[in-house]
Amino acid sequence: MSKQKKLDSAGKEAFVNAVLAMLDEGLSLRELNLRKVARRVGCAHTNAYNYFESFEDLLWWSLKGALERMVDAAGAGEGDLIGSYIDFAQKHPTWYRLIWLDPLSGFPPDQVAAYLPVPGQVLTQWIAKITGGSDSGAGDRIRILHGYLHGELAAITAGRVTGKPAELKDRVVSGARMLFKMLFNMDYTEGVKDK
Repeated sequence: MSKQKKLDSAGKEAFVNAVLAMLDEGLSLRELNLRKVARRVGCAHTNAYNYFESFEDLLWWSLKGALERMVDAAGAGEGDLIGSYIDFAQKHPTWYRLIWLDPLSGFPPDQVAAYLPVPGQVLTQWIAKITGGSDSGAGDRIRILHGYLHGELAAITAGRVTGKPAELKDRVVSGARMLFKMLFNMDYTEGVKDK
């Protein structure tokens, strides 16, 4: 059986889940390697090559797994997407760093690359829903809003800003509300449905 047929297998998922679990437990990418991950899965490291080209390939698939969980946590754009995004970053700081901050070598596999735009599409659709449509300048304003959120969350997940999680979230939400009002001329919380 070729690797292409095994890409969506339970074995692949077990390796991705192991990487994400180990990251959630506090290991950094630098501390991970194929042998440690395979040990967690309960097999020899050579079994990973049934599903992945290399350890880096596994990390790309793990990034996709973290992105999928982030999108799921956002509830498909229902409710407070900004609050969900902040919650996700605070609950899974190492996943957030894997998605946005930790460099990976090479290029993502095609299926991973195809998924990379999905979170941005969810954000764009959510903002269009709140603001009542889209306009030609919305893309630039969405990028600015995301840049603010990313900057704040990068500092928080890297431990450069400390405080109680609820206080940090309130600070970021307050800044996002202010920026959203400047960019879209409305308070985003007015358009948010309760989950």
